[in-house]
Amino acid sequence: MFPPLAGTRREKFILRSADAFEQAGLLALERAAAQEELKFHLALVYGVNCAFAVELYLKCLLAVEDSQIPDTHNLKTLFNQLSRESRGKIRKRHDGLAKDHPVLSGFRQSLGIKTDLNSLLEHGQDVFIQFRYMFEGIPDRIEPVGFALEMFGRIVRNRILDLRPELLSDEPTSPIH
Repeated sequence: MFPPLAGTRREKFILRSADAFEQAGLLALERAAAQEELKFHLALVYGVNCAFAVELYLKCLLAVEDSQIPDTHNLKTLFNQLSRESRGKIRKRHDGLAKDHPVLSGFRQSLGIKTDLNSLLEHGQDVFIQFRYMFEGIPDRIEPVGFALEMFGRIVRNRILDLRPELLSDEPTSPIH
């Protein structure tokens, strides 16, 4: 049996899981550049894994803030559950960095999408679900779809560590010893 984790052990486990999914996504993106025949599918793997990483970062921050963690994959819903202070700090940091971020600048130019955090959350709130089931199509979607919330995830991760720097310690997170 794998019992539920609590407290710092739970927060650390969520954080490390998010880091692992982010790394898996980035590895897929790296491979996509070298494998033209799988490029689209590996880009989906990147989107799914990185969107799940962002979801876990948000859920970790909710745990750190002693908030209820909703049973959803929706990134916008999760972000809106954060404390007003965290939302404000994250939004300000994101929007300040987004102006000069090369990837986001490319999204603005090539896809014509806004890259402020509110717009990106609106655009990518359900990427985890949409990319997993891309073969079913994306209803009610006319604009291009992509994953542009990687930087947002890193900013949420930094907010977690601002509040709980001890989560970087090397103590085991597994309940099995």
